[in-house]
Amino acid sequence: MSEFEKEIQIPMAERVRLEDLKFDGCNPNRLSREGMERLKASIRKWGDIVPIVTNKDLLVADGEQRALAMKELGMTECSVIRLPVEDVDRRLLRQVLNKLRGEHLKELDAEEFRIIVDAGAEEDLKYLLGLSDEKLQTYFDSDIEEVEYHETFEVVVSCKDEAEQETVYNKLRRDGYKCRVLTL
Repeated sequence: MSEFEKEIQIPMAERVRLEDLKFDGCNPNRLSREGMERLKASIRKWGDIVPIVTNKDLLVADGEQRALAMKELGMTECSVIRLPVEDVDRRLLRQVLNKLRGEHLKELDAEEFRIIVDAGAEEDLKYLLGLSDEKLQTYFDSDIEEVEYHETFEVVVSCKDEAEQETVYNKLRRDGYKCRVLTL
């Protein structure tokens, strides 16, 4: 039986004190200050509707940003699903939940946005999603061609001078990384 065929019992959500949650400091997912403010606004509007996912010891796998937003809002408790998983599975789960997202079809987003706007919630839509008037309008402009976007992942290494830059570049190339030099 493969690792992915094994089933674990998913416990019911429980209420726990936010102060009891633990964080490992390794969550690669970050929100800008503006994003955090929008997240807090959505929690104020709809409440604690998505449980934080932790291991049995309340070490967070998913929901760190929501937990921080709730703390900033002065909340003291949240819903938690405490999974009986080892640390490696907690980390795998964090990666999966942070990265495996569907792609939005512009036409269906536009249809849904139109319903929201027609219902009088345009300002909420723009604020919660961080949309400018111009960006929102692009969803309604059918004659604009959709630009294909290919996600890339890059690391920027700051160097004190050109000699260090060359040393780092050569080391990374030897280690098998595809590199390019940028001078800012």
